[in-house]
Amino acid sequence: MKTTRQMTIKPSLLNDLIALPHKEARQINIKINQLVQDPTPDGKAKKHLKHIAGKFHRLRCGDYRVIYTYNEHSLGILAIRRRNESTYDDDDLDIDLSDDFEAIPEESTIPPSPATPMYEYAISQETNKRLPESITQDLLTQLSVPLEYYRRLQFIKTQDELLTCPGIDADTLLRIDQYMFELPLAYIAAQPDLLVDEARDLLRYKEGELLTFLLKLAPEQKKYVHWSLKATGPTLVKGGPGTGKSTVALYRIHSLLQQLLADSTTDTEPRLLFTTYTNALVSSSKQLLQQLLGDDARYVRVDTADKIARDILNEQGKVKELLTASEQHTLLRQAIAETPLEGNRAQQETQKLALERIGNEYLLQEIMNVIIARQLETLAAYQEASRTGRKLRLSSSQRGLVWRISERWRVLAEVSKKETWQQQRARAGQQVEASSLFHRFDAVIIDEAQDLDPSLLRLLIHLCKMPSRLFITADANQSIYGSGFSWGDVHESLKFQGRTSILRTNYRSTREIGGAAQSYLISQGTDSLLDNEGNEYQYVHEGATPDVRAIETRQQEAYLLATFFKQAVTHLRLTLGSCAILCPSENAGKGLVAALRQQEIEAVYMAGRDLDLTQPGVKIITLKSSKGLEFPVVALAGFVGTSYPIIPQHASQEESDETLAQERRNMFVGMTRAMRSLLVVIPKENGSPLFQGFDERFWNKGE
Repeated sequence: MKTTRQMTIKPSLLNDLIALPHKEARQINIKINQLVQDPTPDGKAKKHLKHIAGKFHRLRCGDYRVIYTYNEHSLGILAIRRRNESTYDDDDLDIDLSDDFEAIPEESTIPPSPATPMYEYAISQETNKRLPESITQDLLTQLSVPLEYYRRLQFIKTQDELLTCPGIDADTLLRIDQYMFELPLAYIAAQPDLLVDEARDLLRYKEGELLTFLLKLAPEQKKYVHWSLKATGPTLVKGGPGTGKSTVALYRIHSLLQQLLADSTTDTEPRLLFTTYTNALVSSSKQLLQQLLGDDARYVRVDTADKIARDILNEQGKVKELLTASEQHTLLRQAIAETPLEGNRAQQETQKLALERIGNEYLLQEIMNVIIARQLETLAAYQEASRTGRKLRLSSSQRGLVWRISERWRVLAEVSKKETWQQQRARAGQQVEASSLFHRFDAVIIDEAQDLDPSLLRLLIHLCKMPSRLFITADANQSIYGSGFSWGDVHESLKFQGRTSILRTNYRSTREIGGAAQSYLISQGTDSLLDNEGNEYQYVHEGATPDVRAIETRQQEAYLLATFFKQAVTHLRLTLGSCAILCPSENAGKGLVAALRQQEIEAVYMAGRDLDLTQPGVKIITLKSSKGLEFPVVALAGFVGTSYPIIPQHASQEESDETLAQERRNMFVGMTRAMRSLLVVIPKENGSPLFQGFDERFWNKGE
C-alpha cells in the first residue's frame, strides 16, 4: 500500500533492520505500515517520549520499540530498539525510554581547550569501551556479515579495536558496532533522511531485494529541481561548499528525464549529458544516478568535459599528444628568444624589464588561461579582454608583447605536433559542429562550471539542442584552475536573467568547520573569481572546533594523524573508511600511506580516476582530486618536507600573490570536504603565507 505520508528513515536504521530476526522484522513492518496511516499517540502502543528533548515517539511492537517523529506530511523512522528487560515491566504502559536515549556522554562532547594539543587530549580520554559480548559466528550470521571476516573479528575485545579493524568494509564494522552499542538519539537525529516509497521497502531491504534508499532533498534544494523547467534560457544555481549543488543537479536530471519521457510528440529516446571536471566526481555521480534512475540511467551520459572534448577530436582523427610542463617551458623560452622587441633601444629595454617582471610561469599561464582558453583570436580582442583574477596588471604595450610571444609559441607547438589541454579544448570547440555530438543531447547539466575553461563551456553549449535545457552549477570560491571570467565572456546563450539563484544552507559541514575554512580563505584577501555574492550561509550541524597543528618531522605527523583518526572514529562512531587525508601531490600521498602503516593504520592512496569510496581504510587523495567529495573526518597533511607551494625563484610579487591565492583556494576546497572533524597539519618552520591565517577564534591551535 502506498503511504499517505512521505516516509523517511535514518541510515543507521538499516543496521537495525538487518539485526532483526525475520519473524520480528515482518511483525514490525506491519506495525510501521499502520503507523504511516496514523502515527498519533494513543497512550498505549504509541506514546510521546516526554522526557526527551524533541518530538520523539515510540511504537510498542512485542519485545521491540520503534522510535519515530511525524508531522502532517511526513513520518520519520529513527530507530528500532529491543525492549530493555531491566528497565521495563510488561504491565507498565507508561514507559520512558530516556535511559535508552541518554545524551552523548558529557566527557565526549567537550572539545580540547585551546592550550591542549589534540593528540594529548585524545590519549587522556577513556573512550575505548569493552564489547558487551564476544563476536561469534552465530552473531555474524545474524548480522549478515560474511563468515570469512570471523578470523579477523573473533579476538576483538574493545570498540576501538573494532572501529579500526583492517581489511573489513566500513558498513560491516558499523553494523557490528551499532549492535554492540546503541547509538544515542542525538546522533541518529542528526543523520540525513533517506526516502522510503512504501513500508514494504524496509522488508525488501532486510531480505536483500533492495540495496539502498535515496537521499531526501531539503526544501531549499528541492525547489530548484523543478525550477524553470519551462524556461526560455539556461538556469544557474550557485552556492558554497556543502549546499548540495551537485545533488540538486542529479535530481534535476531526474526531472528533465521524466519530462522528456512524457513527451508524446516524439518517439526518439531522450539523451542527457551530465558533465563535471574531475574523474572522481564522474565515478560517484554514475553510482548516484544509477540509484536515482534505475534502468533509465541508460539515457544519461556521465563524463568529464575533457573526455568529451577528446572524443570529438578522436572522432575526426585529430587527437594530438599532450605537451609536458617541461616541454611547454622549453617552447616558451624559444618563443621569447625568437620574438623581436619593438621600438628604439630604450623601449626594447623596457620590454625586457617587463618580461622579467612578468616571469615565465606567469607568462605561460597568461597564454594558456587567458588567450587560448578564452579563444581570443586577435590582438584587439586580447586588449579588450577582462583579466579578472590576474594580479599583475598589463599595459597595452605589454599585452602587445605577450600576444606576439603567444603567436610564436603556438607556431612552435604546431611544429612539435603536440599541444596543451587548453589548446585541445579550444580545438575541440572549433570542431564541435562537425561532430556527431553537435546538438546531440536533449539536456546538458554542467556541474562545478567555475573550474571549466570558457572554451569548454562553449563546447558544451553546442552539444545541447535547446539553451532552455542547460542547467549549470557553480561556486566561485572553489575555483581551482579558472583564470576568472564573466558568463557573458563565454557565450551569448548564457544569459541567466531571472533564472539564477543561490543555495545558502550548508548540509555537509559543521558550522565550526565552515566558519574556520571561510576565515582562512579571506584572511589573506583571497577573492572569488566569478561573483561576489557574500557568504552568509546557514548550517544544519554543529561540532567541535577544527584543529591545526604545526609539526617538525614526518614521524611526528604520522603519530599525530594516527591518534587523530583513532579519536575521531571512536567519538563519532565511524570507521577508518570514513576518514580521508588530502595532500599536495601523489608522492606526498604515497609517503603518508607508508608512514600510517607503520602506525598500524590501514591507508591507501587513490588517484582521482581510481577513487573507490567503499574500500576499507583511510583514503589518501590529492587536494585537487577531492573536488566535490565529502568525508566525515578529514586531515590536510603531507606538506612537511615538500616545496609546496611551488613558486618560481624569480617570480614577481604579483605572480607570487596569484599563485598563493590559487593554492589557498585549493586548501579551502580541502577543508570544506570535512563533514564532522577537521585537522590541518602544517610545517612548523615554513614561513609561507599559505600556512598562515589560522585565527584562534575559529581554530584550535594547541600549543
